[in-house]
This record gives sequence, structure tokens and C-alpha cells, in this order.
Amino acid sequence: MNGNRRSRVSVTLTVCLAVQIFCANVAAQSPTRTIVLKGALLIDGTGRPAIENSVVVLRADKVLAAGNTGSVRIPKDADVRDVSGKTIMPALINLHGHIGLTTNGADSTGGKYQKENVQWQLLKYLSYGVATVASFGEDSELVFSLVDAQHAGNFPGSRLFTAGRGFAEVNAHPNPADPRYHPNSPEEARALVIGLAAHHPDYVKMWVDDNLGRGTKMKPEIYKAIIDEAHRQKLRVFAHEFYLADAKDLISAGLDGLAHSIRDQPVDDELIKMMKGRDIFIIPTLVRDEVMFVYAQGPKWLDDPFFLAGVEPAVVTMLRSPDFVDKIRQDPDLAKYRAGLEMAKMNLKALSDAGVKIAFGTDSGVPTRFSGYFEHRELQLMVEAGLTPMQAIVAATGTNAGILRGEREFGTLQPGRQADFLVLDANPLQDIHNTEKLFAVWQAGKIVPSLTAKQN
Repeated sequence: MNGNRRSRVSVTLTVCLAVQIFCANVAAQSPTRTIVLKGALLIDGTGRPAIENSVVVLRADKVLAAGNTGSVRIPKDADVRDVSGKTIMPALINLHGHIGLTTNGADSTGGKYQKENVQWQLLKYLSYGVATVASFGEDSELVFSLVDAQHAGNFPGSRLFTAGRGFAEVNAHPNPADPRYHPNSPEEARALVIGLAAHHPDYVKMWVDDNLGRGTKMKPEIYKAIIDEAHRQKLRVFAHEFYLADAKDLISAGLDGLAHSIRDQPVDDELIKMMKGRDIFIIPTLVRDEVMFVYAQGPKWLDDPFFLAGVEPAVVTMLRSPDFVDKIRQDPDLAKYRAGLEMAKMNLKALSDAGVKIAFGTDSGVPTRFSGYFEHRELQLMVEAGLTPMQAIVAATGTNAGILRGEREFGTLQPGRQADFLVLDANPLQDIHNTEKLFAVWQAGKIVPSLTAKQN
């Protein structure tokens, strides 16, 4: 049996075991009994002040009530659980991730997009408290049947949204493993959008960046055609961008959201006015910019037990290996990546202070961008950039739910929303690193398996 075959068998067995544990754990819990969690600090994801000594009432998969002790009635015969000293907050929502592109967090699938890899990643995300993932443009058509299976209750893990196949620049030397569309003309772009729309994606993703001059930007006439046709098909368009000028041109063309930070220069009043005028959001993806250079110096989080709990030892060995580190150090753009992160942080603070809508995403799921852990690291980087812990948490919960048009279904701990939340051993408003102190992960009103939580 060769190495690739062993890896595939290992992944399949791991996924099968995880699904069996997940289903057994959920089946063992009563689907109808009312559960009350009493005494925790409650962060509800709306941005309202946290509630001390709270009461959260769960019935089936929903939040029935949440508020102060004394203001929430505890139903008779409820299963009352004392969680004094804990913090309850909504589960995280990653608005920019990728699925099916890796088998263990480090190795690439090489274009072999398979159900087992998607399942593994969705369970990994959930085990870290990320209950919703928006996949951004590198899925095959298989993803739509997986979403249908999930809606039917047959595909456990994080709630999945998808763009399906994204749109990128014309490639003179196409990579057979690249699932994205590469339209040559506005007419071809429109036809491809129409074909994609038949699958009912949740949004459209496109790349317009030139990868620091290594590639070619998508032509304006093509991205304008994509945006226009997508809007005709009632689909929003989000774009991978880097430069301030491109962001302005994209918004002028009707773009609905920026998938990354502006990293070439400070944002200006013109961009702020454009974004606020059309309620355009930006996903900072700071950890994506950090990971472009941080392996050259050895990130501190390689020693973080919260990170190590979710990766194979061989992966950590690879990340520490001299060959891997030397390869990163030899990248001629290393200094540009560092500068890009600092510019991204500065611009995040400026945009937030100006009242621009700040979303939350990580670009995780690509090899060496670790699903689940990177979402917690992103919160930390957002706070390092100058946001308050509450602002970062709201971006990752209530704001993202609204962008995904699910604000009445999930993302906040309000009556009628799905009971997806984290129970933490410490208060993240005092130290954002405390989101790593997972006591339990709940999805749809039930505790779910977690590699990192104490209560399983």
C-alpha cells in the first residue's frame, strides 16, 4: 500500500469514526426536554452588553429565552444546569473558508474533491466551535449534493454555505486541479454565471488580484459582466482583492463584499464613503496574511495545546522541519507579506472606527491554514489591530449571520435562533484568548464532540 493510499484510508476511517461518535452522542440526548443553563456570563452576539448571572432556556434545537435571572421564567421539569463561572457566546461563523482541499490540514488533495475530505473538515471546524462555514469558490459541483444532504439531516458538521466554482483570471497554463472558471470574454463569463446559478449557490466568488505581480488581474470588462449577470440571477458577488484602487473599481461596478483586507496603502475617505453608502462589508482575513510569512520564524501557536489538539503530530513535525522553514524563508515577497499584514491591521481599525461593516473570515481550509484553530487566531489578530473583543465576537457571530441572510435562524442567542453556542471556562471580553478555553460546544441544542472541549 503506498503512502497516498494509506493517507486516504486513514482519512476515511477517521471521518467514519467521527460521524459515528457524533451521531451516537446526539442520539443519546433527549431531543425535546427543556434544558436551562443558569449562572453564566452571556454574550448574545448582538453587541448588547454581556449579561451577568444569565438564564438560557433551550427547547429542542432552539433558544427559547435568554436574559437575566429573574427576567426569564424557568419551565417546570426543566433540566437545570449550573454553569456559574462560565461564559456562553454564540458559535463562530467563518465567512471565508475553503473545504475539500486538504486531507489533514497540511497535505493538498490535488484537485480530488471528495465527500470524505469535506466531511472531515466540517467536523473539525465544529470541534473548535465554528458552527457555520462559508466556502469561497474552490468547490466542485459535488458540494451542492452535500449541501442538500445536510439540509436533509444526513451530513453532520458545521452548517455549510458555498459559492460552488469561483471565477478567476484567464490562465495561459491551466491547472487541471483548479476548479474555478476562467472566462475569456464577458460573454463567456455571463454564460458561466447562468450555468452556475442553476445549482443555486449562496453567492458568487471571484478573484481579481495579481498575486503581488506574479499573475494577471481579471479584466474589468469580465468582472463587470460577472457582477451584472450574477445580480440578474439574484446572486451577490464577493471578491478577492488586495489593492485600494481595485476595491474602489469593484464597488463602483456593483460588488457586494470584499473578501480580504486592503493591503497596499491606507484606506481613504472615498472608499469609506463608498462602502458605507452601499453597506459593503469587508472580511479582514488577517490570519491569512500572517500565515504567508509566520512559518519562516516559527509561530508561537505551534506550541499552543489548543492548536496541537486538532493536528496530527506528523503535521507539526513537517511545519518545524528545516526544509519547510527554509522554503518559506526563500520567498522573495516575505517582507511584503509582513507589511501587508500591518497595513491590513491599520485599515481594519480605520474602517471599523468609521462605521464600515466588519465581517469575519480566515481563508482557512487551504493546506497549512488550519480549520478551526485559525478562527480563534483571527479573533486575536482583530483585537491586536485595535478592535474590542466584543467587536470581534459580534463580527464573527451576529454580523456574519446577517450577511448570510440567516440572522433569524442562527448567529445570536436570541429566542427562536438555533442553539449553536460555546461554553467557555473564562471571559473572552477580558482576554480574547479565552475563546480557546472551551468547556463545551453545542449545536442545535445538543453537546457535540470536540477535540478541545472538556465536556463531551
